Amino acid sequence: MVRISTLSGLALAASSAHALPSANTAPKPHVVGGKPGRFSLPAVKVNETKPGAETRGLRNSVDVGSNDRHPPQPFYLLADSGAPSLTIESTLEPPSHQGNIPKYDPTKSSTAQLLPGYTYSECFVSGYCDNGVVYTDVFTIGSIAVANMPILVQTNNTSPSNGIRSGNLGLNFDKNGMATQPTRLQSPCLDRRLAPVDQAGQLDFGYIDSSKYTGNIAYGGVTTTGGEWTIEVQGIQAGYDDANFRPGKFQVTVDTGSGGGTITRELANLYWSQVPNSKWSDAYDNFLYPCNQTLPDFVITLADGNKVGIPDAGLRWKDENGWCVTYLAIGTSTDVTWGSNFLERYFVIFDWGNSRVGLAQKTYF
Repeated sequence: MVRISTLSGLALAASSAHALPSANTAPKPHVVGGKPGRFSLPAVKVNETKPGAETRGLRNSVDVGSNDRHPPQPFYLLADSGAPSLTIESTLEPPSHQGNIPKYDPTKSSTAQLLPGYTYSECFVSGYCDNGVVYTDVFTIGSIAVANMPILVQTNNTSPSNGIRSGNLGLNFDKNGMATQPTRLQSPCLDRRLAPVDQAGQLDFGYIDSSKYTGNIAYGGVTTTGGEWTIEVQGIQAGYDDANFRPGKFQVTVDTGSGGGTITRELANLYWSQVPNSKWSDAYDNFLYPCNQTLPDFVITLADGNKVGIPDAGLRWKDENGWCVTYLAIGTSTDVTWGSNFLERYFVIFDWGNSRVGLAQKTYF
């Protein structure tokens, strides 16, 4: 998931810390490099090898530490709109829990400072847990460098990680987590585009790039207070003909840290009932349709009344003897979460200033 709070400084949260000393004892984050405005970050998708973790997700390159006696340490972090914290694996972990990934070494940063008395622990839905201590250091993302940035530094975890991901760039706006203060941006928003074909994309901080989407942006206000980017969908339809609109409100949590994304069987029925020649398959637990047939856009309506759709090129998944399966996976829960695999079908905007999520059709798939 993606969050702008890392650009201007994050405050420690009692909910993620133990033996918490007075907040006045912690140094205040402050910007030491970069100008207010806008910047972009390239994003890549890589496979996760951690047991029980998501298989795909956005990774962005950041630097930790100053260029004083030691060069900054570069890392890839998962841009996670469902997590509140800036967390990184470290050389402080037991050797048996150190995976084959780049790890933060506080002893190699002249600006690293341990915050005495601060500890944290966290667990994820996948069952993965970690805990550790809190350091402050210089944190650089894009063109912004922040000194005294609180970083949750792992000293233990339930399973070692492998690959290139070294931690989480938490991008939700949990008031009990790290405070979001996107004051260094031209506009308090972030947009996200990911191309399924080349496994690459871009995160734009502080502005919306109109060249990356077509049509209107549909917005939904955040409906929860826990920090999640959860919005309400008003209904769905096949194509943009208003006569095809089927009302059916449901909540969707937009979580870039998750890999998948589903709709309920009830919602699937509303869409596929408007697709000629489609049929249900018990083997796939999903609907199939003839591959020589072009699907109508899967269209949703958000709270502002605007519609946004995923065209055939973004829906089609694989051919099974002339019958095609789509990315519209069907889940068993009424709680709908759209993760990275599903969200890459859209151009996504996280609007901190107005507490809303925007979705638009991408210019290419």
